[in-house]
Amino acid sequence: MAIIGTSVIDFLGNVILGTGDEAEKITLPEAIERAHSSTMRYQWMTVAMHAAAGYAIAGLLKSPIRIRGSGRKVRDYEEWLWNVQPNPNQSRSQFVAQLVDKMLFSRQKCALVVPSHDSLWIADSWTLREAKERVIKDWWRPNRYENIAINGVADAIRGPVRADEVFVFRMPETEQWRSLMRSMSAAYEEMAKSAAEAFGDKNANRWMLEMDAKITGTQEEQNAINEYLKDSVGPFVRGNDAAIPLYHGMALKRAEADYSGGESTLDVVQIRAEAFKTVANCLRIPVSFLEGNVNNYETVFEAFLSFFVDPIAKAIEDEITAKSMTAMQWRHGTYARVDTSHIRHVDLFAVADKAEKLVGSMIDTPNEIREFTGQDRVDKPEMDEYQMTKNHERAGGGENDDDTAGTDTAVGGGQGA
Repeated sequence: MAIIGTSVIDFLGNVILGTGDEAEKITLPEAIERAHSSTMRYQWMTVAMHAAAGYAIAGLLKSPIRIRGSGRKVRDYEEWLWNVQPNPNQSRSQFVAQLVDKMLFSRQKCALVVPSHDSLWIADSWTLREAKERVIKDWWRPNRYENIAINGVADAIRGPVRADEVFVFRMPETEQWRSLMRSMSAAYEEMAKSAAEAFGDKNANRWMLEMDAKITGTQEEQNAINEYLKDSVGPFVRGNDAAIPLYHGMALKRAEADYSGGESTLDVVQIRAEAFKTVANCLRIPVSFLEGNVNNYETVFEAFLSFFVDPIAKAIEDEITAKSMTAMQWRHGTYARVDTSHIRHVDLFAVADKAEKLVGSMIDTPNEIREFTGQDRVDKPEMDEYQMTKNHERAGGGENDDDTAGTDTAVGGGQGA
């Protein structure tokens, strides 16, 4: 409500804006609506931040979370929760969107995911009790989370929950760039407001009413003129289809307008561009990507994945691994992985040659390639075997085999690539 400025609320609930002769009395709902429209008018940095979050959400929605043990798929039900339906009230799309928004923009600076009732729930709010706040000598023990609210239900989770019993997803540097953007957002809003007001002032329609009357006159004459301006001239100059009576000695003329408002318009556009640029720099996103510029797309897209999406994915997979696996399980190869390789659109015919090389060099199995290209797995043993063609064998392999020399025969029990 800071936009109201100096205001007083009387005993009837009316808001009095300003002081003295300029005081204005409006209802409280009107004051709230006026404050909301004023504060939201030029929040381009907020728009840019949510546009950036939208890109991240779109990318992570195409990035399944894999839980692997010794290189093989394990824990099917956990993958179901993270990839299909985290809880009865949310799909994965809704869950991921809320998760990313909490990680980047929430007041708590993180997203708290609570496993409960065989589901995963994102908390609305909570109270953090650090171990050192409870007993100084227990500073090394896990922090506790209390008063956890979920879906608007206060204390949805009864009792305190230890930090090692929940998932706390956070981006470490979030607070630094959020503080910067908050301070700069206010400055950009003031500049944009000034530029817009200057544009409106230069391009406003102004009229002059000429009439045979003295500046001084009786009060009745002044009242008559004011009534004429209010009831006749005002509706005429504001309306698109209007008529006005002109009496003897009157002439209504349009004042010369200053239509050099181009610079003001350019100022507004430049301020918006600077706001988007600031957000892009803070979030490590290429500016052209955030603005929707597709020039040099491949390079820009790689930078977007490397410096914005991958760090978020890394924070998610590290937290899942740390809270879902024991040290012994991790040592034996159990881990969680956010597979961002699916973010790009895959054209099957465009990647056919590359897929053949991946299979023939034992990097992927045929079924892994089929999954990557969006096809169903084939339930045959050879489709899950790693294969190597002759042209990928070690030097010396097959030199004495005259019958197969120069052919791409698969080895390792599979069929030819």
